[in-house]
This record gives sequence, C-alpha cells and structure tokens, in this order.
Amino acid sequence: MRVLVTGARMWYAINTIRLLAEGGHEVFAADSSKLSGGLYSRCLKGKFIYPSVSENGKAFVRSVMEKIEEMEIDVLCPTFEEGFVLSKHLDMLEGRVKMIVPSYEHIMLLHDKFLMTNYARSLGISVPRTTLLENFEPTSSSFPVVIKPRNLRSAEGVSRVNSQDEFERYSKGLDGDKYLVQEWKHPYQICTTGLAYDGQLVGNVIYHNLREYPESGGIGTCRISVECEEVLSNVRKIVSDLNYSGFISMDFLHDRNSNRYYLVDVNPRMSPGLLVAYTSGVDMVSAYIDLVIKNEVARLSPLETGNGTYTTAMEIGWFFSTLFKGKFGNLKGFFRSRKKLKDDSWDVRDPAPFFVMLVSMLYTAIFGPLKGGQTKSFSLGATYDIDNLDEEENFNEKRQVV
Repeated sequence: MRVLVTGARMWYAINTIRLLAEGGHEVFAADSSKLSGGLYSRCLKGKFIYPSVSENGKAFVRSVMEKIEEMEIDVLCPTFEEGFVLSKHLDMLEGRVKMIVPSYEHIMLLHDKFLMTNYARSLGISVPRTTLLENFEPTSSSFPVVIKPRNLRSAEGVSRVNSQDEFERYSKGLDGDKYLVQEWKHPYQICTTGLAYDGQLVGNVIYHNLREYPESGGIGTCRISVECEEVLSNVRKIVSDLNYSGFISMDFLHDRNSNRYYLVDVNPRMSPGLLVAYTSGVDMVSAYIDLVIKNEVARLSPLETGNGTYTTAMEIGWFFSTLFKGKFGNLKGFFRSRKKLKDDSWDVRDPAPFFVMLVSMLYTAIFGPLKGGQTKSFSLGATYDIDNLDEEENFNEKRQVV
C-alpha cells in the first residue's frame, strides 16, 4: 500500500511514518515547511513541499492531488489541520485516494471552543462556565478567569486573569466575539487521542501530561497513559451523538474539589497520544489503514496503562525554560520520570528526523517570540482557523449545527 502522510513537521507524523513502514507500506510525506522532521525519515519512498495550508487552502489541495496521481498514492493520512482543508474540499479528492477525515460540519463545531462548549453541555458533559468576552460582566467575585481565543490550539493566546483591573487591561483591544471567558480550573490536564468510525470509538488512549512546553502550559512534552471511565464515557458520548468518523483528541481538566473532569478542548484530528496508545497496546495507525481499505477493523487489544512517551526536543526546551526562570523545584525527578517511557522522536535506525525537529524547536524558541509565540511559530503555514473558513457563509453554517 502506498500511503501519503501530510503535516510531516508533527512528531506524531514521524511516529505514523515509522509505524506504516514497519507495517510493510510504501510511505511518502509532505509539509509546507522544509524544516519538517518527517521529511527526512529514511523510511520514505518520496516527499514534497506543498503550499501554505494557512494562506491558500485550494492551492494546497491541488498540489496534493497532483502528487497523489504522480506518486500513485492509495491512502492519504492527514495528521494536523491540513485535514480540515481536505475535508472542506473532499469532493475534489473523491475517487482519487482513500482516507478518513471528520465531516467539515463536525470540524466547524468542534474546532470552535465556544460552540463546542455549548454542544458538550447539551450532552450533559461537564464544562467550565463559559461566555463570550463581549458578554462577560466582571465582578470582584468572578476572578480568576481564563481568556482564550475561540479557534486556536496548543494554549496559544490563553491567559489567566486574576483581577478586574487586570481584566480591563488585558481585554482592551480584543475582539469580543472571537475570545471567550472561562471559569478557571486547576490545570491538572487529562488528554485523549482516539479513532472513530460511523459513531463507534474504535480505539482510544487517555493520558496525563507530566510536563508541557512552554512550562507555563502548552504542548505536552512527557505523557503517561491512565485510566478514567468518566473521560472515556464523555469521548464515546460525543463520537456517538455526532456519528463521528476520523481521529479525535480531547483535553479535560480535573477539579480536585468536585472530583469531576471538565472538557475544555476538542481537536478533530490526530495528536501526540498516537504513540502513547501504541506503547500501551493500541495500534491506531494499522486500524486507520484497515478502516480505509476494508471499512472494518479487527478488535484492538485492551489498553495497558502506565506506559507513555516523551519528546526530547521539547523536553530540552522545558528544562531550560524552567531553569532560566529559577523554578528549580520543578526539575526534581525530571530524569527519573522518563525511565520507562519511549522517546517519540529519536530512533537510532532513523536519526535525521530527531535532529531536524531539534533545530526547528531551537529556532522557534529563539525567534518564536517575534512571530507570535513559540507554539504559533512552530505551526506557521500548517494551521487552518475558523476565520479562514470562507468567512460569513460558513460561520452561519456553524451556528446551524448547534
């Protein structure tokens, strides 16, 4: 089987490439950036650069279509938000290649944090109290609160605000319809990565981020699989209600006082939990291929908790960020915590992706603040925000979903 993996800069794309190659498939990769680790894997039969997903979605799709024909690709496997664009233009790809992506309607609903929160609440899922910034009326008892954009990712633009004066300073100049205000919850995060087909959850992993980069909160750098029936039930509830197909990832915050899990984000795509699942006995890459080709998948093995992964390039960033901020207590147990976990970027048989990713992370650490932040600069050209979804026409469609 000839498989094209897009979004090659993502470390879980690197994992996907390696697992597909181990499974005997001919693997190809692509991204909009030459500084993408997955493009340098020795597992590849071919690679190419496509136009910026963020700036020209149609040109991106046309480029992919041309390469699908040229490389005789059988299966397309999106890993990041390029999947949103592929879903939007699915009619252009019909009959040319096989793939599974969420419906565009589901992407619009789940990618928008305000619409998603209202939808989850309607299903009886616990969510923090949430309102649009333009409708928020602060009182002294309101704080602390979290202000966040409706449609970004990896904690971009998220800030905790502790007082009314701070709120007025921070919110000044923000678009009240594009930001929301949310009740603050203790940042003990539980994440999930799953694969669904026709409303059935085929495979899923629940994991806890031991560390995140930046260290103040963002992308998980070290993760371990855990068991949580409440979280699993909520994932199944959304998948079933939407009759959802494709990869789906969710973030929950655990409230120690109420012992409840609050849903704060849903990403209708793959996430770093992919290799956590694999190390825990759940192979969602093989399951994806089976679903695409056969429309069915063999029963996956039960999840074995206590396994996990770490991403060395981002762990280095976390370590020095913590060190330079003088938070020495947080460094305790750093190396011991990784003892039984798997590095999801380094492989002695395929070393180049690790070094390319390390260079990319160092570049974003140095120059990222000049380009809107470390995480934003890492994903430049790879994201596809709600604001770009054909503006007014699609915005009206989103509201009809809810």
